[in-house]
Amino acid sequence: MIKRILAFVVMGVLATSVVALAADAPKVADAPKVADAPKVADAPKVADAPKVADAPKNDYVGSKKCMPCHMKIYKAWAEVKHAHAFDGLKATTPEQLKAMNALLKTDVKEKPETAAACLGCHVTGYQQPGGYPAADSLKNMALAAVGCEMCHGPGSRHMAVPMSDKEGRRKAVLVPTVETCKKCHTDAISPKFDFAERSKKVHPVVAAAPAK
Repeated sequence: MIKRILAFVVMGVLATSVVALAADAPKVADAPKVADAPKVADAPKVADAPKVADAPKNDYVGSKKCMPCHMKIYKAWAEVKHAHAFDGLKATTPEQLKAMNALLKTDVKEKPETAAACLGCHVTGYQQPGGYPAADSLKNMALAAVGCEMCHGPGSRHMAVPMSDKEGRRKAVLVPTVETCKKCHTDAISPKFDFAERSKKVHPVVAAAPAK
């Protein structure tokens, strides 16, 4: 009995000593926290490159827009076949179409007013930006002829130049030559084509230049 009591006493003393030793043991210092790495500053944004200003479009406007400043030429043009070239296509008879197919080595079956082989020389700006056919029906009608812009190129830039800048307005249009006309007045179509004579009919005021 006494031995058991002594054993309990000894065990209690040992336990108390262990606890005391544990309490006295120096605490392990917490490891220093690694400082957060400094954030890399956002790279400066590259400024958007300045947009190059779009050059003003040069659209077709129709010959009536030319009339106020070029009345003599407009009236002369209105009397020649150029002004009615598209109407001529619509009035083509089967016999005429057959003859033209043989002459030009084309194969237009019907309605030459819708055939690319014919439209290129009977309307203004065919399949060119701003040319014929146009979504706007009024503009489409204005281009359904061999108009001023067929020879001088699109007219919107010319019209945008101030009236006081005569040199700028002159430079904003093309000056046709015999080569310009021969694109449609080929030897097959116009074997006796005379540039000087024909241009006088369309331009009673000299406005065309001879070929270089």
